[in-house]
Amino acid sequence: MDRRRLQSFIALSEELHFHRAAARCHITQPALSQQLQQLEAELQVQLVHRNKRRVSLTRAGEMFLNEARKILRQMEHAALLARQTDRGEIGQLSVGVTAPALYIIFPEIMHQFRTELPNVGVNVHVMTTAEQEAALRSGTIDVGIFHPPLDDQSLSSHPIARMRFNVVLSDRNHLASRPSLRLEDLSKERFIIFPRVIGPRLYDEIITLCQQAGFSPEVILESSPAQSIIALAAADFGIGLIASRLQQFDRPGVTYRPLEGPAPYLTLGVAYPSDETSPAIRTFLDVATAVGEGLQ
Repeated sequence: MDRRRLQSFIALSEELHFHRAAARCHITQPALSQQLQQLEAELQVQLVHRNKRRVSLTRAGEMFLNEARKILRQMEHAALLARQTDRGEIGQLSVGVTAPALYIIFPEIMHQFRTELPNVGVNVHVMTTAEQEAALRSGTIDVGIFHPPLDDQSLSSHPIARMRFNVVLSDRNHLASRPSLRLEDLSKERFIIFPRVIGPRLYDEIITLCQQAGFSPEVILESSPAQSIIALAAADFGIGLIASRLQQFDRPGVTYRPLEGPAPYLTLGVAYPSDETSPAIRTFLDVATAVGEGLQ
């Protein structure tokens, strides 16, 4: 059903005057008459009584007027939804995120993202970096927050944050009295590290840095998330490495010490399909980048 014909009919029904209705629709009076005739022909019913002295609606016209208003509102709503979808203002976004990133950065990203695009729903999937790569290739997720680098060079990515690791240890550990530590100070300690599958390259980097400091770390436990590492350190099983101050909660029995000199860094990045042009994804990437810069 033609939108202009509906608008012309509604204007005529409200003005009950051809000249005023035509002026309201920014068309000529003959054009208005033609649109009304076409609408009546399409519906196969007379909508308006008209003569030289007055214009009035037929009973069918009165009934159709209410429905025409509803149809026009629905058409306008549909057009609005289409424009909002095209601008990425509504819809669904599926995001993959590693367990560390979920705690360190994701809440702040979502707060800002929802401020900018409140009508876009977000589905969250906690995944390792490798799982995110596979999910991005299959289309299961639209964007991922991961630990660089990616193995799949067909995907696009860029870093958003880089944070130096600190040491978490029991307050009964003999090293707890020192204001700061170096990697070589940890040579006799037992290590509690996140599982290698979460970030294999970062895991290997930690081992390599320890070896460059003159020792091979004794990894007695692999645990995740950071809260588990902190709890195990509090139980004096060993020392752990915690990358973000946001992960350092006030738990009795532990202390945190900065690492001086060469130290591993936790890097977070965002990944997405190289051909992606969705406005919602672009907004998410911009927000994630801005939030990540604020953490460094």
